[in-house]
Amino acid sequence: MYHMLPYAYRPQANYKRTQHGEFQNLVEGYVNKILRETDIVDAENPNGRKLFNSIDTFFSYGLLTGDGTYWRCIRTFLPRAEQKMLIAECGNANDRFLSVGWLKTSFNKGTLHFILLALNNQSNKAYLTKFYHINACIRNSGLLEAITQFIEKLQPVQFAFYSTRQLRAEPAPAAVIDSTPTQLSLRAQARQRKLTEKEASQDTVPNVIPTEIPSILSQAIDQDVLLDELVRTRHNRLNTELFDAQHEENNEDNAPSPSVIVEEKLEDVMTKKMSCVNMESMNPDGIEHILASVEPDDMVLPEYNLADGEYHFRMSQGDVLHLAINVFEKSSEKIIECFKVIESFHSDNMKLRYLVMTNYNVYVFKYRTHTQNSSPGKTTNLSSEGFFIPLFRMPHDRIKTIKISVDNLSFMLEANEEGFSHYVHSEEKDDQTVFAYVGSMAGLESGAHMINSLINLVEHSSRQITNHAEVDDHIGYMCMLQPNLEKQLGRTIDVRAATLCFWYEQTYEERERSTATKSGFLFKSNIGNWIKSSDEAEQKYCMIVGNNFNVFADSTCKTEELVISLSGSSINSTGRVAFQMKAAEGTFEFECPTQEDQIEWTRILTMIAENKTTQPYMASCLAVVTETCIALVQEGEKFWSDGFLRLLNEVGGINVKQSVVVRQPEDKESFFGNRSPALCLVTKDDTIHYFFVRFDKELERLASAVQSSYGVRWAKLDDDLIKTPIGKIIHNTCCSANTLWPV
Repeated sequence: MYHMLPYAYRPQANYKRTQHGEFQNLVEGYVNKILRETDIVDAENPNGRKLFNSIDTFFSYGLLTGDGTYWRCIRTFLPRAEQKMLIAECGNANDRFLSVGWLKTSFNKGTLHFILLALNNQSNKAYLTKFYHINACIRNSGLLEAITQFIEKLQPVQFAFYSTRQLRAEPAPAAVIDSTPTQLSLRAQARQRKLTEKEASQDTVPNVIPTEIPSILSQAIDQDVLLDELVRTRHNRLNTELFDAQHEENNEDNAPSPSVIVEEKLEDVMTKKMSCVNMESMNPDGIEHILASVEPDDMVLPEYNLADGEYHFRMSQGDVLHLAINVFEKSSEKIIECFKVIESFHSDNMKLRYLVMTNYNVYVFKYRTHTQNSSPGKTTNLSSEGFFIPLFRMPHDRIKTIKISVDNLSFMLEANEEGFSHYVHSEEKDDQTVFAYVGSMAGLESGAHMINSLINLVEHSSRQITNHAEVDDHIGYMCMLQPNLEKQLGRTIDVRAATLCFWYEQTYEERERSTATKSGFLFKSNIGNWIKSSDEAEQKYCMIVGNNFNVFADSTCKTEELVISLSGSSINSTGRVAFQMKAAEGTFEFECPTQEDQIEWTRILTMIAENKTTQPYMASCLAVVTETCIALVQEGEKFWSDGFLRLLNEVGGINVKQSVVVRQPEDKESFFGNRSPALCLVTKDDTIHYFFVRFDKELERLASAVQSSYGVRWAKLDDDLIKTPIGKIIHNTCCSANTLWPV
């Protein structure tokens, strides 16, 4: 029985790090043979050719790009002048030819040893993680050091590699893999004989593909040979057909025109025979442009100004490679953009998700960080700090309707009768049970960016879509929101703005117990060390956040040295300005600058330790700014279908006497770098309403809407305002409400 296999079939290699020893012995054998040579080693020398292919495999094995182009990594260690000289020498070539050209030049000039010494530097090894897999040969410190020693022994040997055509035909595998022999049919054998006879009859010397099926480790090298073969064969065929067509047209003017031959595009042939994930895109470039493309000389990675909620450019190369191999539906699928969205915002089960848009599908992932005892299995991505787990796949041709809420805060994707695919334990299920997906961006600009990208992507999809998706630009949403809200308020309203936020109402009576937060410098010492003066103790910046007592090195709050849990702790005064704290973390003494500070610190710490404080409840809701009030409502789980919502509170515009804006800290490395921006409205009855939004731009939009609607100018919370009673209360409350939004 015969099995029909593709012409360029290659078995999948299950390579491991333990197989590097066999490759090391292979290189050592070639080096020992070359050391016995007394003449110049060139491409005609079989041992020299095999050594060259082995070192080429050493650099190309384990690349995250999977195309054997280690020129992007090596050029980092080369001077700018040497890079330009090599590019000029190789001519109009791609990065793969530049990689082999650099290796040929380094052998001839004897500079390969110095590059390997640079790679052995510990600081440079950290840079290799951007380009190589963790199981790559070059990231194996022992193997890298051994290869460096082998090349050092070859310093007296003179190499003279003039061409790389012969060198690229025999790549040495870095891992020994036993492939199952496949018996070819008579038709396949006849096809191979025909191809061999055709190559022998041509005038030019072709790049002969080895008869043996090579290892997948040398796939990138074989792709270049296959690329040359495809381009040359296609040009010869086009020239022959053009000459024959002109000859027939001149000799047989009255004859009927020949039938049009439907020719397969070269991009399609390459997509079938080569592993090119990014070859096909929404606007594919010509093959001539792809072959002539050379990356710019600037080695500094560009910095992108990410919009609010955008994530795409922060995704590592390992993440992209992992998704392309294990998750994406098609081999030519390409990531267009990625956003952080929120699911189930109006509930206690709020979750952060990653919406990844490709040229074929829209994916929804959840991200899980690595732990010491975690065993993620198939979803592990060793090149990042965590791994992405797929949840939904929404093909462009299945998206029926794109619904948008007011101010682009939320969106809903409806499916046609086929439904969306979902994943169960990383296995895709297409059982027609998921027909809608709802998410929130919680920002006007971020939502507009995401919605516009989604609409543009679906309209210009790589799939052939017969019925394009309909876009419901918040009209249907407002038809459900405004009538139900008017029914709750009992009057007609004019919706001027809206935002998703966490709302907290703080009355005058609740300020004392709900603002149990204090910060300042204290002198800390362990128990047993008597504090005689302030000079003998360590000055630390201390802060009470929730039920924890945080100790920092300085007021920047970047270096956190100690966290003491106040639940179950005991606080006792040990002097006029000192107090002692006994907790599970140990026993500590703190000295205050004044007696008044000691009394206040002791009172707040004792209140929290005795569980007399209550954590403020932040309600996730939609704040709707009307002409007379701010209505705070919560949507039901099926709001997009039934329009159900509940009214939490109503803040009258005429009752607002002060508006304070609390921005995010500029220093993102500080302890409060993730603090949510907030708009604080102080009413005439001394009640403070806190609106914690997701982005700074959303805060400015909400504050401007309140100012234009009610005539209350907003003030920024600065050092002068913090000294006032209202400013101190707002500062303490915002510090205790840290990390409300999922990050």
